[in-house]
Amino acid sequence: MTETRPSAGGAFVSRWALESPSSGGRHIRRLSIHMLPFRIGRRRGLELHLPYESISKEHAEIYSTSGGLRVRDLNSTNGTFANQIRVQDAPIHEGDRIRFADCEFRLVRRNEAQDEAHGDEEPDTAVLGERAPMGADRTGSRQLIELLELEKVEAVFQPIVVLPGGALVGFEALGRGRHPDLPESPIELLRIAESIGVEAELSRLFRKKAVESTLGLKLERLFLNTHPRELEQPGLIESLSELSKVAAGVELVVEIHESGITDSLWIAQLRKELGRLGIKLAFDDFGAGQSRLLELTEVPPHILKFDRSLITGIDQASAARRRLITSLVQAAGELMVQTVAEGVETAAQADVCAKVGFTHAQGFHFGHPVAAGRVGL
Repeated sequence: MTETRPSAGGAFVSRWALESPSSGGRHIRRLSIHMLPFRIGRRRGLELHLPYESISKEHAEIYSTSGGLRVRDLNSTNGTFANQIRVQDAPIHEGDRIRFADCEFRLVRRNEAQDEAHGDEEPDTAVLGERAPMGADRTGSRQLIELLELEKVEAVFQPIVVLPGGALVGFEALGRGRHPDLPESPIELLRIAESIGVEAELSRLFRKKAVESTLGLKLERLFLNTHPRELEQPGLIESLSELSKVAAGVELVVEIHESGITDSLWIAQLRKELGRLGIKLAFDDFGAGQSRLLELTEVPPHILKFDRSLITGIDQASAARRRLITSLVQAAGELMVQTVAEGVETAAQADVCAKVGFTHAQGFHFGHPVAAGRVGL
């Protein structure tokens, strides 16, 4: 039977907690179930606030009966699970693993020694389940959650041009942080986001702000980035569908990093679903690591962006290096894939890229990233 005692206000205070271990099990984060019923969801102010799109606004609740603790799903979209079984209303016991969508916890009994050893959390602290590596550096995590909730980001835009000639055809949107206690750099923000498992949410917010910033501007094509984590979770297509409605009249191009291009069947399905939305697919940073030549030939994207590491110094590159890049550009052309040279910084590099056969280019030579109000669209 649940151990409870009346609080001063008449509610009940439970001696239970939800525990979220790291993958290695060396660090434990615990959130006390101070009051029952104990509600879980995406809406701020609940006893357990999980700020993820996979979590419903009011997802589930833990409550007490004469028979002990129970968990009840509140008509969530992605379900509540007890020991890997999806449940609507079920008893839960010490040691049970409880999962809300993709956030998993273990139910444990509290005691003073454990609370002191593990650091009992306040209810408003977002406990992030096994999505968040608890052993990671969590500096700035609370501020990042605030950034997501208050949407403290903005987008800047870098031009993409046609080769040869340099005619403007579109922009790539790049996210920037605008929280006073966090860095501006998207790389640093994503590093913090990865430490608490919210990199997909941050990536979606960057795209949302980018599209909102361009409303009313005469824009032909807008390139939007994704995070590899989004390819492993539900919600990517749905979020892009919403953006395509907002950005009516603008051709959206979704960039998938080369590291995420590992499954040809999955990429084919992604391209098909994007096509239904009128969205083009681009492979980003091609050549930065293990070039996905097989996937490129089996499921070609609409656009292939060559990593700046291949472009830097191309005007002084050896004949062998130029032949290699030329052959890759030609192979893409045979597949009817447009090619973008990233990181073009000089007129000499732009000239060589045009001679090699690149159809488009991007880099400081053609323009630095600027806010929407300064792009001169």
